[in-house]
Amino acid sequence: MALSNCNAMGARLLLGLALMITSYMLLIPQPPQLVPEFEQSDKLLHLLDFLVLAALADLGWPRRGFDSVKYVPLALYGAATELLQHFVPGRSTSGWDLLADLTGIALYALLLMPLLRRWELR
Repeated sequence: MALSNCNAMGARLLLGLALMITSYMLLIPQPPQLVPEFEQSDKLLHLLDFLVLAALADLGWPRRGFDSVKYVPLALYGAATELLQHFVPGRSTSGWDLLADLTGIALYALLLMPLLRRWELR
Protein backbone atom coordinates (compact mmCIF):
# COMPACT_ATOMS: atom_id res chain seq x y z
CA MET A 1 0.00 0.00 0.00
CA ALA A 2 1.51 3.31 -1.07
CA LEU A 3 1.43 6.38 1.13
CA SER A 4 -1.36 8.79 0.29
CA ASN A 5 -0.61 12.42 -0.52
CA CYS A 6 -2.21 13.39 2.79
CA ASN A 7 0.05 11.04 4.76
CA ALA A 8 3.13 12.26 2.87
CA MET A 9 2.20 15.87 3.66
CA GLY A 10 1.75 14.91 7.31
CA ALA A 11 5.22 13.34 7.33
CA ARG A 12 6.65 16.56 5.84
CA LEU A 13 4.99 18.67 8.52
CA LEU A 14 6.24 16.31 11.23
CA LEU A 15 9.73 16.49 9.72
CA GLY A 16 9.66 20.28 9.97
CA LEU A 17 8.49 20.10 13.58
CA ALA A 18 11.09 17.43 14.40
CA LEU A 19 13.86 19.56 12.88
CA MET A 20 12.81 22.56 14.96
CA ILE A 21 12.71 20.51 18.17
CA THR A 22 16.01 18.83 17.36
CA SER A 23 17.68 22.16 16.62
CA TYR A 24 16.41 23.59 19.88
CA MET A 25 17.49 20.59 21.95
CA LEU A 26 20.94 20.43 20.35
CA LEU A 27 21.66 24.15 20.63
CA ILE A 28 20.42 25.16 24.10
CA PRO A 29 23.10 25.50 26.78
CA GLN A 30 21.68 22.94 29.22
CA PRO A 31 19.36 20.38 27.65
CA PRO A 32 16.84 18.70 29.96
CA GLN A 33 17.35 15.04 30.90
CA LEU A 34 14.85 13.13 28.77
CA VAL A 35 15.99 9.63 29.69
CA PRO A 36 17.70 8.26 32.77
CA GLU A 37 21.38 9.16 32.61
CA PHE A 38 23.76 6.38 31.65
CA GLU A 39 27.15 6.41 30.01
CA GLN A 40 26.04 6.62 26.37
CA SER A 41 22.50 8.01 26.74
CA ASP A 42 23.43 11.08 24.68
CA LYS A 43 24.61 8.89 21.79
CA LEU A 44 21.44 6.80 21.95
CA LEU A 45 19.29 9.96 21.73
CA HIS A 46 21.30 11.19 18.73
CA LEU A 47 20.88 7.82 16.99
CA LEU A 48 17.12 7.65 17.63
CA ASP A 49 16.61 11.29 16.66
CA PHE A 50 18.29 10.88 13.27
CA LEU A 51 16.58 7.54 12.65
CA VAL A 52 13.23 9.34 13.07
CA LEU A 53 14.36 12.28 10.92
CA ALA A 54 15.43 9.88 8.18
CA ALA A 55 12.10 8.05 8.35
CA LEU A 56 10.11 11.28 8.14
CA ALA A 57 12.24 12.55 5.24
CA ASP A 58 11.69 9.30 3.40
CA LEU A 59 7.96 9.07 4.12
CA GLY A 60 7.45 12.74 3.24
CA TRP A 61 8.52 12.15 -0.36
CA PRO A 62 7.49 8.53 -0.99
CA ARG A 63 7.86 8.54 -4.78
CA ARG A 64 11.59 9.15 -4.46
CA GLY A 65 13.85 6.47 -3.04
CA PHE A 66 16.01 7.03 0.02
CA ASP A 67 18.83 8.51 -2.00
CA SER A 68 21.47 11.19 -1.55
CA VAL A 69 18.88 13.96 -1.92
CA LYS A 70 17.41 12.75 1.38
CA TYR A 71 20.34 11.46 3.42
CA VAL A 72 23.07 13.99 2.52
CA PRO A 73 21.10 17.01 3.85
CA LEU A 74 20.40 15.09 7.07
CA ALA A 75 24.10 14.25 7.44
CA LEU A 76 25.05 17.89 6.78
CA TYR A 77 22.44 19.02 9.30
CA GLY A 78 24.00 16.71 11.90
CA ALA A 79 27.47 18.06 11.14
CA ALA A 80 26.24 21.67 11.27
CA THR A 81 24.56 21.22 14.66
CA GLU A 82 27.72 19.63 16.03
CA LEU A 83 29.84 22.53 14.77
CA LEU A 84 27.39 25.07 16.18
CA GLN A 85 27.56 23.41 19.60
CA HIS A 86 31.14 24.64 19.81
CA PHE A 87 29.76 28.17 20.23
CA VAL A 88 27.09 27.27 22.83
CA PRO A 89 28.15 27.66 26.47
CA GLY A 90 28.28 24.29 28.22
CA ARG A 91 28.22 22.34 24.95
CA SER A 92 31.02 20.97 22.82
CA THR A 93 31.54 19.53 19.37
CA SER A 94 31.66 15.74 19.39
CA GLY A 95 32.65 13.47 16.56
CA TRP A 96 30.98 10.61 18.44
CA ASP A 97 27.66 12.47 18.37
CA LEU A 98 28.02 12.96 14.62
CA LEU A 99 28.81 9.26 14.25
CA ALA A 100 25.63 8.46 16.22
CA ASP A 101 23.66 10.79 13.89
CA LEU A 102 25.03 9.04 10.81
CA THR A 103 24.39 5.63 12.38
CA GLY A 104 20.73 6.57 12.90
CA ILE A 105 20.41 7.49 9.22
CA ALA A 106 22.13 4.26 8.17
CA LEU A 107 19.96 2.14 10.48
CA TYR A 108 16.87 3.58 8.85
CA ALA A 109 18.19 2.79 5.37
CA LEU A 110 19.48 -0.69 6.21
CA LEU A 111 16.93 -1.99 8.74
CA LEU A 112 13.78 0.07 9.16
CA MET A 113 13.11 0.94 5.52
CA PRO A 114 13.24 -2.74 4.41
CA LEU A 115 10.84 -3.62 7.25
CA LEU A 116 8.42 -0.89 6.18
CA ARG A 117 8.55 -2.21 2.63
CA ARG A 118 7.96 -5.78 3.78
CA TRP A 119 4.93 -4.64 5.77
CA GLU A 120 3.85 -2.63 2.69
CA LEU A 121 3.93 0.66 4.61
CA ARG A 122 6.58 2.21 2.35
